[in-house]
Amino acid sequence: MTKNWIGTVVLVGISAMAGLFLSQIREQVLGQPVGFSVEAPQVVVQPPAVMPKWFVDFVDLSPGRGQGIRAITVVDTEGKKIAVYHLNLMDGSLRLLSTRNIQPDLMLDEYNAQLPLPSELMREMQRLEQVKQNR
Repeated sequence: MTKNWIGTVVLVGISAMAGLFLSQIREQVLGQPVGFSVEAPQVVVQPPAVMPKWFVDFVDLSPGRGQGIRAITVVDTEGKKIAVYHLNLMDGSLRLLSTRNIQPDLMLDEYNAQLPLPSELMREMQRLEQVKQNR
């Protein structure tokens, strides 16, 4: 009786070892984990979106008139500068119209804004938040 019990334990142990060995070979060959895997799952993280360093826009200023003038706007997002050109499609000439450092412009909260002004909206939002907290 003891021989049968020892034989059963040995047979179960050998079967388990063979199963683990074969599953490891299958995982290495097929590249897919079988059953329990020791390795942690991999997480793919998307890097944050990066603003382009330059932005260029083309606008046809004379559609249907046959003059062929196109405005080209170049925006340097890192240097905070804008340059505007006129391109004459008839003779290929390119003329610089203006350039501007827009960093000081971007520091303004409001300029030539329409009603309701951004400052008025902020005050109203603060007032509504205080009313909400007092309830």
